[in-house]
Amino acid sequence: MKDIDKIKLLKPTAKSIFEIAKQLNMVDKIYNELSKCSELFKDEDIKKYFIDKSIPKKCKIEIIENKLKPIFSREAYVFISILMEHEVIDILPDILVFYKEIRDNEYNNIIRVRIIAADNIDNETIEDIIKTVKCFSNKEIVYSAEVDKDILGGIIIYIDSKVYDYSVKNQVYMMQDKIINFGGNKIFKIFI
Repeated sequence: MKDIDKIKLLKPTAKSIFEIAKQLNMVDKIYNELSKCSELFKDEDIKKYFIDKSIPKKCKIEIIENKLKPIFSREAYVFISILMEHEVIDILPDILVFYKEIRDNEYNNIIRVRIIAADNIDNETIEDIIKTVKCFSNKEIVYSAEVDKDILGGIIIYIDSKVYDYSVKNQVYMMQDKIINFGGNKIFKIFI
């Protein structure tokens, strides 16, 4: 599934469970319960078991019912059961990412900014990025800055789930894509 298709599916799903949680005044409780369940699916053996089509769905549903129903709220349990019924329980961690973003934005009035650079980022650059984000929002900004040498150079900025990729690595990929998809054959014919 492409990232854009994933967002089109996951964000409305996260929004729906968030709205239910908000109406019931259980935003943090449901987030915490879904987080606990999501942690389970980070274990590769558990993940494999639940996405294995050869194991009857009934067995998986029984496990969910026996292990999670007694410890989770009715709402979190029903949501997890629906994901299990449709055999998409493995997307729970992705749904949780969007739930957290919605919770931060709409409930806690926070925007999360993640800055990635190929080398250490100076404070002035970070301040400029934060000032720019503040121009578009009056919410509290929580940021993190990290180094990732794999991007080769430039910077990647995540503002919640939006990505602004100005890395050298991305520029190279985009150039390759243009060459291959828009005249690559012509270019290669010239050299042959």
